[in-house]
Amino acid sequence: MPVKPNINIQAICSIAVQAGKKLLEFYRKNDLQVQYKEDNSPVSAADYAANKIITGEIEKLAYSFPILSEEGADIPYEVRKDWETFWLIDPLDGTKEFIKGNDNFTVNIGLVYQSFPIAGVIYLPVNDVLYFADKNGAFKQIASGELIRLQLPQEPDYQNLRAVKSSSNAYRPEEYEVLKKLNVKQITPIGSAVKYCMIAEGSADIYYRQSPNMEWDSAAGQAIIEISGGKVLDANKQRFAYNKPSLINGEFICYGFGDSSKLI
Repeated sequence: MPVKPNINIQAICSIAVQAGKKLLEFYRKNDLQVQYKEDNSPVSAADYAANKIITGEIEKLAYSFPILSEEGADIPYEVRKDWETFWLIDPLDGTKEFIKGNDNFTVNIGLVYQSFPIAGVIYLPVNDVLYFADKNGAFKQIASGELIRLQLPQEPDYQNLRAVKSSSNAYRPEEYEVLKKLNVKQITPIGSAVKYCMIAEGSADIYYRQSPNMEWDSAAGQAIIEISGGKVLDANKQRFAYNKPSLINGEFICYGFGDSSKLI
């Protein structure tokens, strides 16, 4: 019977922080060297520099898991379809925010096992805040200070549900309609994986998304939300899965509480 991999989450946190410090060097010098990919999404020299740090440092650890990164090689599904465990990395999530001088960008490192994330690290370089989770629980740490355990409630305040949304993608009318049916009273736009962090720490209750993003955008955040006690479900109300033939995510919803049965 397969055994879940056992990793040193603190080592992964250290790698995320190291990559984040490199991002800050570019950010503070305003030395971004922006290019555009075939899909017209931006990529900067900072993305590549952070990716080099993360992949290089992970390869030094005593793990043989393959790495799938936004800024890495394009790995066909035929090669990765049998991967049981792998790293899923976004070295700079929120490149648009980064380019605009908006502080809400992150480093995301997730570990996927049998199609589902089991550990994750999200680092906010400007604020020096870490969110991370593994088999020992989910935590927040500010500037290397005391660990704050993240533990979400079973049920939210149904009369005052708070949602977060992407700051760079306009909500479609049908997305607003879903939130209206859920009785959401407040919607906060925010960039990058900060949305998942807000759900995991309880400062927001729902993150619903129809517009596509990528697997490396969501894996670390899903791990942190789920281990905090929340849920991430697909359009069929099943746990959101990874390593699909297409790495483009479909519709999903994140709940910052354990029992979503009264809403779905």
